Amino acid sequence: MSTEKRKIEPIFIDVIDGVTVSAIWNIKNQSKKEFQPVSVRVTFSRERWYYPTGYRVTYEDYEAIRNATGAKNPRAKARAAIKEHFDDVCVTIQRLIREDDFSLSNLAEAMKLPIKRDVGFTLLEYWTTFGEGKKSIKTQEQYRCAARSFYRAMGCHMVPIKDDAGEDTKKKTIVGKPTRMRPAEATAAVVAKWEQFMDAENLSASTKSMYLRAFRAVMNSLLKDKVITKRPEMTIKAGARRKQDFLTVPDIIKIRDYDGPSKVAADWWIIIYLCNGSNLRDLATLRWTEDAIFGTEFSYVRAKIENRVPVVVNIPITAPLRALLNKYASTPNLGSLVFPQILLEAETPNQINYRVHDFNRMIRTGMKNVCEELNIRPVSASTARNSYITTLTWHGISDAFIDSMVGHVDSKNVLRGYQGVISPKKRMKLNNLLFNDPEDESEE
Repeated sequence: MSTEKRKIEPIFIDVIDGVTVSAIWNIKNQSKKEFQPVSVRVTFSRERWYYPTGYRVTYEDYEAIRNATGAKNPRAKARAAIKEHFDDVCVTIQRLIREDDFSLSNLAEAMKLPIKRDVGFTLLEYWTTFGEGKKSIKTQEQYRCAARSFYRAMGCHMVPIKDDAGEDTKKKTIVGKPTRMRPAEATAAVVAKWEQFMDAENLSASTKSMYLRAFRAVMNSLLKDKVITKRPEMTIKAGARRKQDFLTVPDIIKIRDYDGPSKVAADWWIIIYLCNGSNLRDLATLRWTEDAIFGTEFSYVRAKIENRVPVVVNIPITAPLRALLNKYASTPNLGSLVFPQILLEAETPNQINYRVHDFNRMIRTGMKNVCEELNIRPVSASTARNSYITTLTWHGISDAFIDSMVGHVDSKNVLRGYQGVISPKKRMKLNNLLFNDPEDESEE
């Protein structure tokens, strides 16, 4: 019987972003032989490519395999083996599409490499379990933030988790096709795509390196568990970049005077700058004290190191800061939050971290627009801290004084602790220099 008259139905078929994949009895050569190969056929832009499964069968056997059921049926076992080849091709296509590198020739090249079989879990599942195994709540949150950034770069989005009553909670989960990614699919190209995404998001160098270190730890664990055979190549840039992550006073003044559609983000960036470059986490829990209510200065213990060496940071309330407090701060009331809009109703450490993260993102997104409009280099909240330190340094202020203002700890230098003691009057004088250009000789 001629093969040309037979209707050939695929055993498996799938369509992936316009690429049709099918496991089918391959009669492309119109051979008159009874036995024909079973191949995985890929069709894209009217072109076809075939991947062999290793099976050559008659038409009758092919139909029997296509309809086979039952665990002990030898034809069902053949069907399962063909499905494995089919899945391998589909997974490779999905990866190439995610990397924006799909073509039939690239697929053919990729399929020459050894394919890691399904390990039974996704990269996200492993990443989540690994992060939740950390002792510190803050470290757990860093792994969650890194995962959210990674999967957003791959095209996923975040949706709120619902409670038992069906209402949205403040917790979010990652959804989208890329959540199916297996550990071995996290290639160097995928990491490069993520880094480009983080650059577009205007993430600071320190945040990028933190996320990449979390990812590297996950991949190292996968390598140790022999789930993957090698870790994707990546370069985590050293913190030295942070020294260059600052703005000069003329550019800071441009942000201060900005009056465009992203004015709120610009104002918050200036607030951070005028508050000694404080972390937003500390400003979120900043409270009105008697000194603050009477208009002299705020004070707080740095959250980042409160469990090691409690360090008090004093923020002089200069005239520019007072103007922004009148616009964004709460009504002065002893013990109440100065900026309640940051935390809203967040109470637990996790809730606070989520809110601070979201508020930071608002500032970062807005500042991207501000910097583009003002034609200055992209900045983040951490740039405000580095700019504060740089401005005082260029004004010739001693390192000991600057360390005291920002809450740095240097336990190796005993004298420095005494050298860094500054009176309220001196602190006010220092922060009144923040809009004076240290390179402008007319201001000297």
